[in-house]
Amino acid sequence: MIAIQESVPTTTTATTATTNANANANANANAAALAAARREALGEALDQSVRFGPMYGTEAMPLFNHLPMVLGALARLDAPADAMQRHIDHWAPLSRLADDAHVAPPSIDDALRRVLAAPEAQAFHVAIRLAYALKAGHRGELDAALRTTVDLESPLGPPVAAAPAGAGTERLRDVIDAVRVDPILAMPSMAGTLITTRMQNAAARPGFNAYVQRPLLTLDGLAEASLAVYLATLDFTALHLVTGTHALRVLLETAALRGLAVDGGQVLRTAWRAWLGAYISMRKPAPAWALVRVGHASEDDWARALPSLHASMNDHRIKLADAAREEWRHRGWAGYALCLRRGGAAE
Repeated sequence: MIAIQESVPTTTTATTATTNANANANANANAAALAAARREALGEALDQSVRFGPMYGTEAMPLFNHLPMVLGALARLDAPADAMQRHIDHWAPLSRLADDAHVAPPSIDDALRRVLAAPEAQAFHVAIRLAYALKAGHRGELDAALRTTVDLESPLGPPVAAAPAGAGTERLRDVIDAVRVDPILAMPSMAGTLITTRMQNAAARPGFNAYVQRPLLTLDGLAEASLAVYLATLDFTALHLVTGTHALRVLLETAALRGLAVDGGQVLRTAWRAWLGAYISMRKPAPAWALVRVGHASEDDWARALPSLHASMNDHRIKLADAAREEWRHRGWAGYALCLRRGGAAE
């Protein structure tokens, strides 16, 4: 018996191809329209937020204004304009009017150099704001973020030089384990104080600087440690390690794209010093290493969380969810989806 292979009519094949092409074109058009609407909503929100200066709070306890950062996070999370407006209305009475419009913003390259030399400035928020501003496409917000880097100083001292010969070779996990059991680095609780104050106190511990020089450092290693500590604790300071590490990646990638010469070893060593100070100030919790890559994550995890995130007034929760998705897209670690859990700093 001779098998007869049926052929698909040419007209059917052409019709199917046309239908698929039209569907793809419609999907692309819808995505482009959504992106344009998101840019427009963010632009209008930032037009309002640039009226405010970078600080709020009191003279005794000045705090970094989170409004432009949460607006950037909400926009990336496809929030509607009314969600952004709720945050503007919340922050407006807390904020001080900007008084630095007469100050010429530094160049992007100069700002990157300053922030990469002191990524922990204002508890990592100068870096976080600049990272959002570089992505926002809003000239006024970029200029405002650049101005926050003028006269920027690290609360922990000058950048850390590269590790001397023979140092900087230990596994980061092993060094963190050693820190955990070292009684010299024990710190009392300092409730009611700023993250920066607690970091400074930690950095003043005997033996602190020796630990700064010990590990072999990579940005992936710092990101993994940050996520592991946050998932173990849901702690407010640990949350800033996750969002701060994300910002550091954005700034380093921006510097590379611009051809800006950066001493990567020095940047990582300086960031590790800040990380270590923050970790000790948290009283050295055990990182949840096993949760970093556990399970499976997908875009649907964030899609399901969007309505709750759009309704939330917890700017730290929103920024964490956004940074976690960006880092998951970059690294693929399923543990980033666990940052969507409610509780602790992300309640």
